[in-house]
Amino acid sequence: MLVDIQIITKPELGTKAIFKVEDFKSAKDYKESIAIIFMICADYYLDPEIGIEDLEGFVQQAKSKSMANLALFADEDGIELEFLV
Repeated sequence: MLVDIQIITKPELGTKAIFKVEDFKSAKDYKESIAIIFMICADYYLDPEIGIEDLEGFVQQAKSKSMANLALFADEDGIELEFLV
């Protein structure tokens, strides 16, 4: 699974990770993605409180809305997950 991870420095320090919905094909893909999310959040001392079942739900929502990507944004203020075209 390829993940586009970007460090954002302006207006404040944060991290953006983009996961392609089409890349979620097996249980291993979900486990790897959860591990990546936890590593990014740990940099900001955040607990994402997300499990594999939650991520499966987000992927299904993205597919039902015809979205191609899930984008995770993390910074000192918290975590956001968005659907992107």
